[in-house]
Order: sequence, then structure tokens, then C-alpha cells
Amino acid sequence: MPMPLIPAEFEELIKQAAEELNKAKTVFAIAHPFADGDALGSQLALWHFCEENDKECLCLNFDPIPEQISWLDGSEYCVDHLPEGKTFDLGFLMETTDASRMGDRVRFFERAAKTIHLDHHVKVKGLADLNILDEKASSTCEILYHVLRATGKPMSKAAAEALYVGIVTDTGNFRHKSTTPAAHHITGKLIEDFDLDTDEIYKKVYDSTNYQRVMLHGLSMSRCRLENDGKIIHSYLKLEDFEKLNANEAEADGAIRNYTNCKGVEVALLFKEVEGGKVKISFRSTGNINVMQIAKKYSGGGHVLAAGATAEGSVESVTKDVIAACCEALKEYEGNSGRS
Repeated sequence: MPMPLIPAEFEELIKQAAEELNKAKTVFAIAHPFADGDALGSQLALWHFCEENDKECLCLNFDPIPEQISWLDGSEYCVDHLPEGKTFDLGFLMETTDASRMGDRVRFFERAAKTIHLDHHVKVKGLADLNILDEKASSTCEILYHVLRATGKPMSKAAAEALYVGIVTDTGNFRHKSTTPAAHHITGKLIEDFDLDTDEIYKKVYDSTNYQRVMLHGLSMSRCRLENDGKIIHSYLKLEDFEKLNANEAEADGAIRNYTNCKGVEVALLFKEVEGGKVKISFRSTGNINVMQIAKKYSGGGHVLAAGATAEGSVESVTKDVIAACCEALKEYEGNSGRS
């Protein structure tokens, strides 16, 4: 199988990133809060590359790693702080749309002599010295794959597995529109070169869970309600639900995936109450509504078909406000398309 081609418009940037990585002796990588497969996969692929090439690398994760990806080799070495006063040659920001999503984590960038931002979301503002922001890429892991290959150094099976998990999870196991020929080409190359056990990876990511996760997902499903003639489906989870089940927020990830299976639904919403009088909102679209634009109204972001945001207020008030925004988006779509 031939080597996947680097997108022409990013060829020079990827070359520069590879040069910086080759020069660096000390590296760290930060990703968005509550890391998913792409965020953690890109961090760990970088970590393994550095380990194999006599570089020090620290992966910063401040939140619990979801169980379905915690088995990835190296995840046990993630840290929640950098050593006091320590500086680094290079800092990576992975899978992050804007500084507001990172909170005070962005301050760690001040510790690096050079910084690189890799992301694939739409209309992302670059936050580093070198920004590779390819919204056509399936995942941040796809971009990092090109950077690691451009270094000319060998890649380990553990790094390949981390990249594969990142691409698989961000494409919804190759179901989402982000599934491109490049995504298939790269994962095919990883399988071929490193003899990855794709069946075992699938079982660990999608067919392995705990009681708390099952109960949270079941609870959210039992609370689903339809609005706007069945075009909007929504549910919620409150802090007391997590407390009663001794569950963490990461264990609610993926619950919304089942909502869009409901016939006639255009938009799915899950509202999760978090500390500080705030509510996290997960948006999903079945294809016609750009939920990223709705999420932006709440300082969120993401993709056209999957987005997220955080709003202040109670679950009830935020739910009412967001549903109204979704109804308006549906009305606009139906007006433009002549549908009703």
C-alpha cells in the first residue's frame, strides 16, 4: 500500500512541525478537558514517538480518562501538572478549538520555547507559533500521523495503535461524514504496517463498559423527550445522578449516540449538569442542521454534525433556551428548503 499523501496546502507546515519535533529534547502535549479517543490518541502517539527517540514527553490530562480508552499503552503515565519551574523545548496543543475551552490550562504554553497547535475542527483560531488546522482531516490523529511520518523516524506499534483509535473514534467507527478516503488510507496503512488487531481494539472501545456507564446511559434514555413534531430529541443528567451512581462525567460520553436512531429526529441534545451552576450541552445532527452554529451561541464549537458547549444556569433554563435555538434553526432550514 503506498504512503498516504500529505495535503498539499499543509505540506510545508507539516515539514516545519516535523523539524521542530526532531530538534526538541523536552516536549509536552495538552488536549481538551475530558479527553476523547482523538485527544488522548494524539497525545499518546506523540509520547511513544518521543520515548522511542530519547526525548522527554509529558502528557497533561486533568480529568479522568474514559474507561473505553484508558487501556491505551502509556495512558497510565499522563500527569495533571508540569514540574514547578520546568521549561520545555516544544509544546503541543491537540484537538482544541479555542482558548476558552482550555481555561487556565493554556498558561502551560508559556513553559515552551516553541508551540504547535494541531486540530481538525471548523474555523479554529490558531493558538500557537505553528498552527496546522485542517478541517478536512478526519481527526487530529490524522494530522499527527503526517507529522510523525515527516520526521523520517520509525513509529512503534503502540504509537500506531493510539493513532488508529483516534481516527476510529472521531469518525464514529467510520460512520460519520468525517470518514474520508484519507482516513481509510491511513488506517489501512497502520493495520498493514503494524498488524493491528482491529477486532480487539473495537471490543475494547465499543464493547467494554462498566455498570455506572450502563446505568447513566439507561437513565438518560429513559428521560428522552421529543419536541418540534419529533424533530428534536433531548435528555438530561444532573449532578445527583452521578453521585447516586458513583459515576463520573466521562462515563456519560456516548449516551447521545443512541438518540439519533429515533426516526424523524433532526437534532439530538444531552444536557449534563456540572459544578459551578453550569450545564454542558452535547449536540448531534442527523444531517440537515448545522449544530456547530447553534453551539457557538453558547461559546461552544465542534463540527457541523457534532458539537458541544457549556452554559450557565439550571438544566431546566438551559434546556428551554437551547431547544428554542434549535427550533429556530429548524424553521430557517425548512424555510430555505421548502420543507415543513
